[in-house]
Amino acid sequence: MNSSSQSSREVALSHQMEYSGENPASALDPLSLLFAILRRWKLIAVAVAVALSATYGLMSFVPPVYKSTAAILVYDPQRQIDAAVQKPISPFVDAISYDAINTEINVLKSKSVTSRVASELNLDQEPEFQIGSPYQMLLQWLGIPSLTGMFGQNLPAEMTKAEKLDRTADAVLASMEVWSEAYIIFISVSVHDPALAQRVAETIAKDYLASQREARQEALQHVADWLKGRVDDLRSRILETESSIEILKAQNDISGIDTDTLREQQNAALNKELIAAEQRVEDKRSRLEQARRIVQGKGDIQSIPELTSSSTLTSLRQQQTELRSRTDDLQARLGDRHAQVIASRAALAVVERQIDTEAGHILGNMQNAYETALQQEQSLKESLQRLSVQVSSKAYTKLQQLRRVADADRSLYDSYLSQYNDISERRTLQSAGARIISPATFPRSPSSSRRKMFYGAGALLGLASGMLLALLLELLRSGVRTCTDVETSFGLPVMGVIPGVWRKRLAGSRRQQQNALVDTMIGEPLSQLSQAVHTMRIGLELSGARSKVTLVTSAIPAEGKSTTALLLAASSARSGKKTILLYCDLHQRAGADLTGDTRKPGLSELLQGKATLAEVLTKEPATQTYFISAGSVMPNAADFLLSKRMRDLIAVLREEFDCIVMDAPPLLPFVDSLALATVADDVLVVVAWNHTPRASVSEALKMLRPEAHRVAGIVLNKVDLAKMPKYGYDPSRYYSTAST
Repeated sequence: MNSSSQSSREVALSHQMEYSGENPASALDPLSLLFAILRRWKLIAVAVAVALSATYGLMSFVPPVYKSTAAILVYDPQRQIDAAVQKPISPFVDAISYDAINTEINVLKSKSVTSRVASELNLDQEPEFQIGSPYQMLLQWLGIPSLTGMFGQNLPAEMTKAEKLDRTADAVLASMEVWSEAYIIFISVSVHDPALAQRVAETIAKDYLASQREARQEALQHVADWLKGRVDDLRSRILETESSIEILKAQNDISGIDTDTLREQQNAALNKELIAAEQRVEDKRSRLEQARRIVQGKGDIQSIPELTSSSTLTSLRQQQTELRSRTDDLQARLGDRHAQVIASRAALAVVERQIDTEAGHILGNMQNAYETALQQEQSLKESLQRLSVQVSSKAYTKLQQLRRVADADRSLYDSYLSQYNDISERRTLQSAGARIISPATFPRSPSSSRRKMFYGAGALLGLASGMLLALLLELLRSGVRTCTDVETSFGLPVMGVIPGVWRKRLAGSRRQQQNALVDTMIGEPLSQLSQAVHTMRIGLELSGARSKVTLVTSAIPAEGKSTTALLLAASSARSGKKTILLYCDLHQRAGADLTGDTRKPGLSELLQGKATLAEVLTKEPATQTYFISAGSVMPNAADFLLSKRMRDLIAVLREEFDCIVMDAPPLLPFVDSLALATVADDVLVVVAWNHTPRASVSEALKMLRPEAHRVAGIVLNKVDLAKMPKYGYDPSRYYSTAST
């Protein structure tokens, strides 16, 4: 065996040692867990059926629940009535909206409504609503009132009527459900008495409408009373003010309001002119100040219309710009002291003086305009003052004040009177928009919502329990079933997957059964058995450059290692290699039944020197395979297998044969396989599918640690191919026939 092959074996050994602690859970990936659940679907189905049966049994002790539902139309958008007539039923909202509907739902679920219903129907005397503890409330909601006495106390006898009604209101609230659809609010009550359910649902709807009408009426009455007081007070004040005006006019000989009106108009006109004059003064002053800042700062005159309207100033500014540009250009080309530069600067200075002069003239004109506007403002103020002195007698001033007070009070009076009339109309028409459109009906059949919930919970519990049990069984299973299990648990590759053959298909003795398997492999080359053995042999040949001696062993007996060794030797011989099969289990007469002569000497006689190689060698004609039987039983077989004669025998066979297969005893009962591993090139460990415990395989591999570099891999034997698709492997997709 070459160095690269040995190195790969050592890597596999180290990996196997890491997994020798036996951690079956490590082999479970999500896909394997899914397959585990699918494989045990019958168990899961039984768990669900048991859970549903238990739920059904429990439901037989639970009395049925009846639900009665009433519907309230809060707002009817199809009604052709005036908007002022159709008002929201609640006195706390002014328009129907999502928030308004939610507000009504919360009002329906309030303690005030349920308390009113409990008092009106004397529900504190109903046993169904007598709940004394949170546990009883929970059982009431679940619909199991018959068990409430086990978890809570009854109502104390000394409890007052109000306290009983308060607790009953809580019970009613727990039994009701309120929801909305568009402008309709639904109220349902679920109890064990159908008549009681109808009565409570109907009363809740009626009492809700009644309580809302009362609350609205009370709110509107409160507003109307306040408005009525304000209207009466303002009417009295208006009458009193008008009386004072008449008395004042009579005392001061004021005949009418025409003269007063003319004076007021003159006063208003002067005030209007004065405001306009003040605005003109402020405008001219600000523009004058802005023009001065611009002129003094040599700024842009475009924002001052008076400056831009002067063609002279505009022309001078243009000349200034041209001379400044020309001066900068000459200065850059000729220098500061050149005659042309000096002349250009002189011309620029002349233009700038002309600009200043022209700007001064314009500023003077603006100053004159400002002073003229100021004089006009002063003249208007003097005229207004003279008019005020002329009409500002004490009686006239008081008369004007009384008139303003009367006008203000009359305006408020009209506003409050309009609101009062609107409130009075709403008080008479406030109930036009809300009504019961579907009264509570008598429930003729029980409501199954909670029963469905219980059955659903039972089914989920059964499903979860079944899946948990399936996963637990998967974790606790001892055998290996997939190649992934082998590679993950033991760190070794799977060299072959040999399908199992039911014993009822192979009648006769063990020899006849083995011959039947060999005949199947030869006669049906495309069968699953033939392809599996062929794959195992090819993989073994590719595992090392000089893989000539192969040791086949197992962890415990009855795993099919002898049959695997026989099939491997037959496949090698059929491929054209000269092959010999050595039965090395010296604890029994292995291989003797193939010759039919139990007295023929075998390997034990050969190792003891009692027979020669020619005497023990036998050839099987069907497969052209040579074999040597175990011979007689030896008590100290390991010593002979580890002896020099055994090594010499293997050396002789290496020279004469192309392939040597050794059928060794199981590893755990005997140490013979470890002794034989010293002369082998490859070691195959046969593991029975879904039978050999993982711990046994791990212990067997531990025994092979001294020769672990020779372990080529593991062969899964007796595989049930019909069940392999449940583990993610379907060989029927690859083989056209399935003879075994």
